[in-house]
Amino acid sequence: MMKKGVNYVLAVLVFVFTMILINGSGLLLSVGSALFGAVIGGAGGIDMVYEYLLDNLNLYSCLIYVITGSVFLLWYYFAFIAPVGADRFLTAQTKKLSPSCFIWLVPLTFAVQHIVSLLMGLIMMLMPSAMENYTDLVETSGLSEYSLVWAVATLVLPPLVEETIFRGLILQYLRRGGACFLAANLIQAVLFGVFHMNLVQGIYTALFGFLLGYLAWRYESLFVPMAMHALFNFFGTVLIDLESRFLPDILVGLIILGSIPLAVIALVLMHFGIGERKNK
Repeated sequence: MMKKGVNYVLAVLVFVFTMILINGSGLLLSVGSALFGAVIGGAGGIDMVYEYLLDNLNLYSCLIYVITGSVFLLWYYFAFIAPVGADRFLTAQTKKLSPSCFIWLVPLTFAVQHIVSLLMGLIMMLMPSAMENYTDLVETSGLSEYSLVWAVATLVLPPLVEETIFRGLILQYLRRGGACFLAANLIQAVLFGVFHMNLVQGIYTALFGFLLGYLAWRYESLFVPMAMHALFNFFGTVLIDLESRFLPDILVGLIILGSIPLAVIALVLMHFGIGERKNK
């Protein structure tokens, strides 16, 4: 009983340290950049470095994720990989994977991204001020400043680091503590929403986190939720941007409405393993 209780404590500690590191890293980088600017150019240097950070928010995000990710990737390694060995761990993580699961993942992610658009429309109706704050946040976040650094800051580091923390460490610690999968998945999903520290983003990322937790359970692997997370971020930036530029509103509306049955179909295909080779 005591050993199981320790796992609940570890799950809480992972989340607390995550929030401290994410926010603390930003503060540390800001202070460090200001000191560096002061050394090279006094007050003018501080302004120069500050403007550089504002103009390169994707680089700033990369640095924060590298700092935070370094801690939790090592934590995950020593907690879950080292005890069984890298070879056995990799075998366990890939034994249920197949090309079909990644094929179904594409329409599922496409559909989920558009369902989020539908959800955000509902939020706009019910909480316009919250939606306005979220829109301002997105416009100043550098999400549409496409570059190699953008790709790393959007498509590589968040899926790697966040999946390791929430679907890797927190979900697994809750399960080791004795929580049933439904309860453990719900808890980590809510924490995933809180992690984003924005009401609108918190709502849809909590729902998305629940789905990612299901995929981690379904395939006994972090690779599938990592892949979906990366696709979701790609569709939510590049694809949505292209749709808004080149597709008429009525077609976008039809795509959004059609995303609901598409998501259901893709989930059924994945849940029942349609197209997967069965082990004899």
